[in-house]
Amino acid sequence: MVTLKRKRVTACLILLTVFILAQPLMAQTFAAGLVNYGNQNIEQYQDTIGGGIVQAYVKITITHPTLIQSVSLLLQYSGSDGSQCIKFGIYKDNGFGSPAGQPLVAATQNGYCFEGTASWGPNWQTWNLAASDYMAINLTGNYWICTLALQTYGTVYHYAYTGGYDYTYGYADYFFPTPYETGFPMTFSLHPTWETYAPFSFYMTGVTATW
Repeated sequence: MVTLKRKRVTACLILLTVFILAQPLMAQTFAAGLVNYGNQNIEQYQDTIGGGIVQAYVKITITHPTLIQSVSLLLQYSGSDGSQCIKFGIYKDNGFGSPAGQPLVAATQNGYCFEGTASWGPNWQTWNLAASDYMAINLTGNYWICTLALQTYGTVYHYAYTGGYDYTYGYADYFFPTPYETGFPMTFSLHPTWETYAPFSFYMTGVTATW
């Protein structure tokens, strides 16, 4: 009887040891961390936010699948009544430093409005997106973060080339008209207007998943 009990105890200890050793493997899951994509620098040049325009402000490089949860712009404005709103979207890059002709990857359905205040900024204004507006970028690669404003209003800050050979950032910005009410088109204009203003002080923050 004693021998049988010892065998049972030994077997239980072996099983317990195997279970404990296996825990790190069994618990291996995605670990989430915050990441910023875009331009967090305070640029010095001013530009008016154009209403009814899809504006590709900043080119970004995605290194891990990311879920965008907030958006920040460096803004200055006065006399807002809270009705000046912006939608946000993400288009793919065409491989040549432009979103021209590329598909829409994600966009907010809701507009996010300026503070109803006598004056703002210049300062960062951050909007936490509604959960239904979280924007998923599932594949690595280059993308453009964009705005679509309801009205022409306020000032946003950007970088500008100061000479013909100034390639601090190395790209322009692109835009084309579209109604705010209809939201971002599924494809960026194949022939957008472009300017040597880029990037803007504009970034997005999300959760990235890695093993």
